[in-house]
Amino acid sequence: MGSVRKSVQSIISIWLGSAIALAIAAVLTPSPATVALVIVVGTIAGSSGWLDDQGHWVPTAALFVLIIGTEDPVAFVSAFGGLTLIGAAIGVVMTMLFPQLPLAPTERAIDDVRAEVVVQLRLVAHALQGDGPPTQTQWSDCRAELEPAVQRMRVARQLVLDAARANRRHKHHRHRLERQLEQAASLERVCMLVEDLTQLLEEEERAGNDQVGLGPELRPHTARALLALADLVQSGDGRTTDLRVKADAQYALLALVDRIHDVRVGDSPDHELFTAGSIVTTIRRCLETPRPVSTADEATWTA
Repeated sequence: MGSVRKSVQSIISIWLGSAIALAIAAVLTPSPATVALVIVVGTIAGSSGWLDDQGHWVPTAALFVLIIGTEDPVAFVSAFGGLTLIGAAIGVVMTMLFPQLPLAPTERAIDDVRAEVVVQLRLVAHALQGDGPPTQTQWSDCRAELEPAVQRMRVARQLVLDAARANRRHKHHRHRLERQLEQAASLERVCMLVEDLTQLLEEEERAGNDQVGLGPELRPHTARALLALADLVQSGDGRTTDLRVKADAQYALLALVDRIHDVRVGDSPDHELFTAGSIVTTIRRCLETPRPVSTADEATWTA
């Protein structure tokens, strides 16, 4: 469907550019000013949203027709547009016969996002394992390339969704595509949560603050919970999560919660408990996002 859409857009753009050139040439004599006018009008017409990225053909075709097709413009336009139409038709037919379904690039994009999330969590955890709260410089070094990786994953996901439309190979790879879409949605949610958690710690648990968000009582337990969460994210997607790794992550979170209760009994400042509670909530939401494999899911994937 994407090939058909782009082919139609390119043909319309070429014919539109040709029409613009013929109309202007019928009124004005050829000159540098005429060329400039054709380019300006073609560029404006090509910027229409319904032509997408194929709109650049409008000023290009208009310029070709104006400069090269002046002797016999009708024959030139007919040949130019006709050959383009034939080429587009051949391309569409070949795509229908041998359709592409770019699942591998999507898989790599998902793996890249997972790797960046793991890096982000481990950098934050290691920053919390120091003797004191991290400095602003140390927090700046804890930023992984999450947003670029997520953006690449979104582009790859949209590409494979477009390619799956009217694609006869889709039914043979439907389960794999559904699995990729689930992974992408799950990882995107985890990325958002990890970004929020990192920003919270960067603001609250920073050297120089009058009151830090965790303090020496809670930093080690928070670091262990984040490392366990990183191991869980690395262990696999929602269908293949290692149950032992997930249990370890849940245990590390419970240990952090127990430590927060101990600190509360010790009459710790409310500011510290508020930050710790927000971190617990974020980690718990991350743990709830990947779901362990079930027998029914495994049977479906195997089939």
